[in-house]
Amino acid sequence: MTAPITATAKRRATLGLGALGVVFGDIGTSPLYALRESLAGENELAVNEANILGVLSLIVWSLLIVVTLKYLVVVMRADNDGEGGILALAALIVKRGGNRRRATLIMLALFGTALLYGDGMITPAISVLSAVEGIEVAAPSVHAWVKPIAAAILIGLFAVQHRGTSTIGRFFGPVMVVWFGTLALLGIAEMAGEPGVARALNPIWAVRFFSENGGRGFLVLGSVFLVVTGGEALYADMGHFGRRSIQAVWYGLVLPSLVLNYFGQGALLLRNPDAIENPFFLLAPDWSHWPLTVLATAATVIASQALITGAFSLTVQAIHLDYLPRLHTVQTSDESRGHVYVPAINWFLLSACLILVFAFGTSSRLAAAYGVAVTMTMVITTLLVGHVAYHRWGWSALATSALTWPLLVVDIAFASANVFKIPDGGWFPLLVGLLGFLIFTTWRTGRGLVADRLERKALSVADFVAGLANDPPIRHLGTGVYLHRTPGLVPPVLLTNLRFNESLHEQVVILSIISVDTPTVPAAARAKFTHHPLGFHELQLHYGYADQPRVADDLAKLVGSGVSFDEELTTYFLGRERVDVTDRPGMAIWREHLFAFLHRNAADPAQHFSIPRAHTVDIGTHVDI
Repeated sequence: MTAPITATAKRRATLGLGALGVVFGDIGTSPLYALRESLAGENELAVNEANILGVLSLIVWSLLIVVTLKYLVVVMRADNDGEGGILALAALIVKRGGNRRRATLIMLALFGTALLYGDGMITPAISVLSAVEGIEVAAPSVHAWVKPIAAAILIGLFAVQHRGTSTIGRFFGPVMVVWFGTLALLGIAEMAGEPGVARALNPIWAVRFFSENGGRGFLVLGSVFLVVTGGEALYADMGHFGRRSIQAVWYGLVLPSLVLNYFGQGALLLRNPDAIENPFFLLAPDWSHWPLTVLATAATVIASQALITGAFSLTVQAIHLDYLPRLHTVQTSDESRGHVYVPAINWFLLSACLILVFAFGTSSRLAAAYGVAVTMTMVITTLLVGHVAYHRWGWSALATSALTWPLLVVDIAFASANVFKIPDGGWFPLLVGLLGFLIFTTWRTGRGLVADRLERKALSVADFVAGLANDPPIRHLGTGVYLHRTPGLVPPVLLTNLRFNESLHEQVVILSIISVDTPTVPAAARAKFTHHPLGFHELQLHYGYADQPRVADDLAKLVGSGVSFDEELTTYFLGRERVDVTDRPGMAIWREHLFAFLHRNAADPAQHFSIPRAHTVDIGTHVDI
């Protein structure tokens, strides 16, 4: 009886360590800059007892309300068969049927997803810059090398992403154990000399802070928000490690360590207000500045991992939900379908990070751009969760309102405070979000137009087979598999092949690959056959948005289906639509050109669906949109 328990405990420990190395890096490195930016930075508050305790109270209650209550307790309940993230949340809403409110919520979810890409660009840049700037505390002469060092670290980080989430998590996890342990020890050591800092646990200090500082106090929320910026990443990465592992690590290590360190910095400032220049590094004794800088640099490199991993997951989900063109993806784990690597997204994020490092130059300037996107995403998440609570969980209107409205008040307060950052850099993630939203909607609309143009001339499979009975073509050995997006209709590529070659295989399979709005589809439920006379068969293969399609392997497993998929005698026919932009009704001309560009640069379908290239025939079709 003990062996399964031991194995389960070992797996949970492994998942917890991996979550620590991937999920909590962003929120775990906020102590490097969050308190400093809240009191100093652009806010320039007096570093006195009332302001220190007021900001600390805001920090600790933000962690409790936004991260603990909202994400860990409520939002993570809204998983889609274990998968998290705003697109998984949107998929839950899709299941409720069609109406205008649902369509609006889906559009909001797409915009929130696009905003996370902007956050994923800023997080690595600000995290690494803030750590490397710590070198200046120990060696001011290296100021000129801060940006080149940060750039080199970022290049190294993105260069190892192909190794996969599991490998990275196992390597980064122990480093983060040391990091959070160091945060706690530094905080405890300083609090021992100033235990009165714990008074900040009383929310009255936060109320007093607002009453005494007025409008300036409200704007401080834009900097206080930096302590919770990793909250959305916890949800996005839930499919990698599971809800229980993330919750256990948060309650057992991360939350206590963060609170202790923030209070330690507050205790230092109560004793020495001049330490506001860099309260995190000045917590440590002089002899430890270099080791602490090395550890902080490692932790900030890891901090970037949560958003990078989340960007990969969101991209794969968007592809399968048909909001993005096919991109080359690599499954990095045989045990977890959620562990993926998307090379195009990886190098795109690296390029954006390097531009941000050299354009903004310091973590303080980047902090002005940080938070705008993720606050808006958090508002959207709260709205979506409220919809799911009412329509799927069966909560009453009163219970849903009691949950949603207080959380919305907090989210909107943070978002409003961050709006003032837009002129100083906050425009960047918003621009990225708008561009991403434009790409999502253009691709989806364009795909619909292409399908509409093709289906206007399409024949039903039943009518086509009946027509062939009167004038059967020459048949030859083997199986011809024709991929088509719409079940029940004859693919244009089959008609073209028959017209030019005047022959068909003995067995003809019209294959439709169906993406469903659940993360995975069990192998036993994947295939659905419809058999027709004259050796014609319709086949649907269903895949979830977290599944990696492996068409050839799945066909080979269909033993006893009445169709032979012998590897050497099976040929795959792929249609290649050539999209031509016209003035026909559809989209604006510039959006049609954007769609045509995306369509031309989509990944090879044979590679995307794991079809053997040597047994594939491509046939082109022109489509006017």
